[in-house]
Amino acid sequence: MKPQPGGEGLPDSRPRTCFLVQAGFGTAFTYLTSGVFLSGLAILMGAGDILVSYLSVIVNICGVLILIFPAFLERFTSRKRMTVALTILSRLATLFLVTIPVLFPARMQLYVFVPTVVAAFALQAQTTVVLNQWMLGFIDEKRSGRYISLRQTLTLTVTVVLSLAGGRFMDLMGGKYIGFAILFAAAALMGIFEVILLAGTPDGEPYQSFSRGCRFRNIAGLPLKNRCFTGFVAYIFIFYLLLTISDSYTMVYMMKYLALPYQIVTGLYMIISLPQIVLLSFWGRLSDRCGHEFTLKMSIWFFAGETLFMSFANAQNWYLFIPAAFLISSAANAGFVISVFNRRYELMPADNRIVYDNFYTAAIGFGSILGPLTGGAVKGLIDARTAAAGSAAAGSAAFTGIRVLYLISTAGILLLQFTYFYFRRRQKIRESQKH
Repeated sequence: MKPQPGGEGLPDSRPRTCFLVQAGFGTAFTYLTSGVFLSGLAILMGAGDILVSYLSVIVNICGVLILIFPAFLERFTSRKRMTVALTILSRLATLFLVTIPVLFPARMQLYVFVPTVVAAFALQAQTTVVLNQWMLGFIDEKRSGRYISLRQTLTLTVTVVLSLAGGRFMDLMGGKYIGFAILFAAAALMGIFEVILLAGTPDGEPYQSFSRGCRFRNIAGLPLKNRCFTGFVAYIFIFYLLLTISDSYTMVYMMKYLALPYQIVTGLYMIISLPQIVLLSFWGRLSDRCGHEFTLKMSIWFFAGETLFMSFANAQNWYLFIPAAFLISSAANAGFVISVFNRRYELMPADNRIVYDNFYTAAIGFGSILGPLTGGAVKGLIDARTAAAGSAAAGSAAFTGIRVLYLISTAGILLLQFTYFYFRRRQKIRESQKH
């Protein structure tokens, strides 16, 4: 992690300020072109439940594809040039999505939409990895928790503002295509500002990889040789798999089965965002003081509470249990986003970090693929067993199936935590006996 300009006793804070502002523009672009608005655009084109559920975790899923890039990217010495180039490509690919209903007939739209989404968000995933490598060169390790919490606070502030404005705007537009076109146009403006800012940010020291000139198969397996890092990745992989069994269907549940308007959906998600503005500072200090591993384990307990409360929600009481679940999710996400960022870089060696980061990102992607697949299989089984009972029973089964998925996630996360604590305790006992 050298050089480290900025921080206490370190001279230049301008790059850190640039990365802070970039987070605002990048968040604005991503929010306006993904999440509830991307799901709404897909539904407008006739997308089914499974596709819409995957769109909620599409960034994670497309992380699998970036496994093929590290051998190529490790050859570049300038993180800045890579980041700017990848940002431009990913933004253009994402903006192309909104032109599909205009350029293609209805029968072809989803066939074009799906590969475009995959390409756009794979580029976004790789851009994030390279940007992180560039940014880390300017962060003091002892203050990393607090800096990441500050950066995340800015992104949440932008998210809250856009939640209020975007949801209200789409309801006024009646969910019609012109509304999505205007949102994507605003996102394009944010993307232009982001690229200009990145182009003006100072570059770090030229990067020299020990694996330059090595073949793909020689460096792709590097993370597997690091048992500590591989164990951490396995833990996060299982967590994402268990969480996305149910969590990936939350958007479908609210928009399709509960038929909530855009303003209410975006308002509910704001319950996740708003408290984090306060909580992030607490989690950041805790992570720096007590360690990133401790904070990570603590935050994951909260996700079990979120899925448990979501399992209680139905058409009659959603206004009680969904806000309660999202409030718990706010605490969970605030701690998780800080601790998992710092913990993974804490476990990585100084060299070949793109290789390690792509491996980590791909593991999350695999978890985010298998989770919705598992959830869809369970939900489909429940739906199939009641389909012959008539339309009323089938409608009830749709609600029941999704609520069962939340219970499965809750039980799985709790089991994961107890298992992890057990093995970590045994490992620490063995280490103490050796000394």
